[in-house]
Amino acid sequence: MTERHIVLATVGSQGDLFPFLAVGRELVARGHRVTVGAHAIHRDAVLDAGLDFVMASGIAEPEDKAAFAARAFHPWRGPRFVVRDLAAADVAASYHALKTFCSAADAVVTTTLAFAGQMLGETLPVAWLSAVLSPSVFLSPFDPPATGIAPLDAWLRASPGRGRLLVRSVEGLTRPWTAPVRDFRRQLGLAPVGAGGDPFHRGQHGRDGVLALYSPVLGGLPPDAPANTVLTGQCRYLPGADALEPSLRSWLDAGAPPIVFTLGSAAVHAGADFLRESIAAARQLGRRAVVLTGSPALRERLALQGDDILAVDYASHGALFARAAAVVHHGGIGTTHEALRAGRPSLVVPHGFDQPDNAARVRRLGAGDVLPATRYRADRATAKLAVLLESSTIRSRTGDVARQLHEEHGARVAADTIEAAIERRRP
Repeated sequence: MTERHIVLATVGSQGDLFPFLAVGRELVARGHRVTVGAHAIHRDAVLDAGLDFVMASGIAEPEDKAAFAARAFHPWRGPRFVVRDLAAADVAASYHALKTFCSAADAVVTTTLAFAGQMLGETLPVAWLSAVLSPSVFLSPFDPPATGIAPLDAWLRASPGRGRLLVRSVEGLTRPWTAPVRDFRRQLGLAPVGAGGDPFHRGQHGRDGVLALYSPVLGGLPPDAPANTVLTGQCRYLPGADALEPSLRSWLDAGAPPIVFTLGSAAVHAGADFLRESIAAARQLGRRAVVLTGSPALRERLALQGDDILAVDYASHGALFARAAAVVHHGGIGTTHEALRAGRPSLVVPHGFDQPDNAARVRRLGAGDVLPATRYRADRATAKLAVLLESSTIRSRTGDVARQLHEEHGARVAADTIEAAIERRRP
């Protein structure tokens, strides 16, 4: 195919960005030009991946990251804050930042909260595809997302009729959150919502294709997914060539495989208590541990003594998880994929968004267990980790799952789908 220009519009954390970087690199390798529209905090990551960057947000980076993370990951108010007060409120600034690039593109690919990109894909003569990063985004009554309340989740999964109750409740609750998007559409002379419906739900799905950028081990496509949906498999991107710092490698070489504790790139900023409880759990188990702090300031606040626990700001998840005994994490989709791919058991500590559902899927796979963030204490983590570390059944299951993920080529499948959509749109 001759060179095409593809714009990838994403809103969110590194977990929302990295699958796009994997797809973007695959497209560039095929001779295409790729521009990523995202928040300014992602500029360096995009450029390091060899892709073009455009700042597609008017939202400033928060000065107090811990306070921001605490607000964003509040179990009830956090999703409304992220969707309404951040993504939806930013729609006008994002639209004007992206319009020039999208107008000159051959395809636009958007994520769930990229409301401006969705509008541009809907109205411009380009191929518009959307990306679904985790199974819960489909909000299907046939596979209702877990809420984190076990009895309720079991009841909802018993029949599609019960699942529909959850879908209707979620759609009704969240509809006011996208009011700024509807208002901006009216300013542009558009209908308040597109043909698909509310942009946070059915309206997010692209006219020319939907890319489900996750592994089928987490779940297949629900029967009510858009007809043009392709389940690609994991789209894997790891910065820094998936290499570990020499000091970390040396520490790993000096002893038994550690337990790795991490809250990803966003929740980590509110994770001081999580890390302290994690350190206590590792010591109760008599295990070495690596704790990923996300910042030098938090690492210093831990004031670690002894060489059994190593605190580092960041490490490549792929290379580190491969050397772990187990991984304790928040259940972000990217971290979940890497723990599964490494063949290591997970103790998932979900904080919000799709994380309770990802956690439930890990447990149903037989690849780990769940401990809600509100109940995360050293003694409880110790009890669950002791089982995960000693179970031969879990060890066998995580090995099977890992082999399946190693056979996936999600970025390649996604790039094929984008190229095909462009060809179908050609006059």
